[in-house]
Amino acid sequence: MSRGAVFSLYEIVKKINFICTTAAGILLLFINFSIFVDVFLRYFLGRPSIWVTEVSTYLFLYMIFLATSYALQRELHITVTFLRYRWSPRAKRIFDLVCSILAMIFCSVLLWQTTVMTWSAFKEKWTSPTMLNAPYAYIYAVMVVGSFLLLLTFLLRAIVSFKGSDLSPDDAGET
Repeated sequence: MSRGAVFSLYEIVKKINFICTTAAGILLLFINFSIFVDVFLRYFLGRPSIWVTEVSTYLFLYMIFLATSYALQRELHITVTFLRYRWSPRAKRIFDLVCSILAMIFCSVLLWQTTVMTWSAFKEKWTSPTMLNAPYAYIYAVMVVGSFLLLLTFLLRAIVSFKGSDLSPDDAGET
């Protein structure tokens, strides 16, 4: 893959990550609003809903997996930096590359396992044991998408970094 193709693909992935994070933000607003309404219904009208807690839990899973790649792209993940201040720029790049490789291995296993679990849930028609009887395949599918985007973001960031380009967290792809 040529240098231009990698940078173009990374720009596309950054835009997808931004769209996913925007969707996660909208989900957060919906969760907050629905919990507020449920609290009002429960404590002031004595008529609690039966779906808010379960749906909020599933949507929280969506929020996490939709926003994780964007957090990586913007360098918002928790990092331990106190040792890095003493390292040379070359040592920092090598350390970042090793960490990215380990993270890509983790993301690959996560993608594989979530795909297997989602496919099993789809094939065997798993549903939640609650009154909603929600199909788990649709709930688990976001883990596959989020794991794939996270793996792709790690991979492209590692390639761009290895080729010597500056990865500025300010360049997040929202245009």
